[in-house]
Amino acid sequence: MNRFTASKLIAIAVGLICIIFAYNYNQSATYQISGSIYGTNWKLVSTEYIPDSIKQSIEDELSRIDYIASNYKKSSEVSRINAAPLNQILTISSEMYSLLSFAEYLYQITDGFYDVTLGSLIINNGFGPPTAMIENAIPVSKERFDFISNDSIVKNDNFQFDLSSIAKGFAVDAISQLLINANRNNFLIDIGGEIIVNGSKHGSPWIIGIQNPSINQNQSIKEILTTSFLAIATSGEYRNKKISNTGQITSHTFVPKTQQSISDKSYSVTVVSEQSSMIADAWATAMNVMGPDKGISIADEQGIPVMYIMQEENIIIKSKSWNYSD
Repeated sequence: MNRFTASKLIAIAVGLICIIFAYNYNQSATYQISGSIYGTNWKLVSTEYIPDSIKQSIEDELSRIDYIASNYKKSSEVSRINAAPLNQILTISSEMYSLLSFAEYLYQITDGFYDVTLGSLIINNGFGPPTAMIENAIPVSKERFDFISNDSIVKNDNFQFDLSSIAKGFAVDAISQLLINANRNNFLIDIGGEIIVNGSKHGSPWIIGIQNPSINQNQSIKEILTTSFLAIATSGEYRNKKISNTGQITSHTFVPKTQQSISDKSYSVTVVSEQSSMIADAWATAMNVMGPDKGISIADEQGIPVMYIMQEENIIIKSKSWNYSD
């Protein structure tokens, strides 16, 4: 064998090795993009390449939803509704109808423990925008609002909507559908802890860690593994809270009937939905407000998969429908 032939064989061998390495890498690689929105961060992990055009579409969709549901933006749809007078027919978008109709359904199912009319209560306790959109806004509404049709409502009280317990989940649903429409079927999308996973990670399950509420560091205590569509939402008071000069702790979640922040801050609650992140998001808040005893009872009645993790000895309480972790 002459030197020229040997060199060619070596070059072919090196090329084949590079191809094998590249193939193996592509079979295990993931692509990740991220950004900021809604006062938090979003992240997409996909086994398929995400071009700049899809990233731009994601950012545009997140911004569009922000101008529907954010009460921090004075020009948003919810701010316009909050600023509107009583007993006036208000036109709403199809997205707002989806948000409010499910929120009102949950209000009824939970006997008022889930309520999106407490916007001014949240603002007055320092967890919302600096000022209300209207003067003399009541903390929580009893008269509430009426749907005139699928595209209009009437406010019956001088209240303010706060959609923070449902809007992130709605946005996760929107991005999930955007990706599926773009033929990107294997991904994990996370917006501030509201998560959807779809498909697999190169044939292996996606793994979602559930935070240990006993410590302030990111450390999972339970893991959910799935290779199909799943929405996961976790709610808890172990991080988002305010401490006064006297040491009084106010959490970011309030019990509508008492207008007080929830007193039992010793657990986290995770809800799983095979339908929608919006559903998981809203139910997680409802379960957080109700607490383990009432929450598990309602979950068993409604077939909601929920898991409470108690800080004390990390005791775990699951509803009958929970079968997503060991």
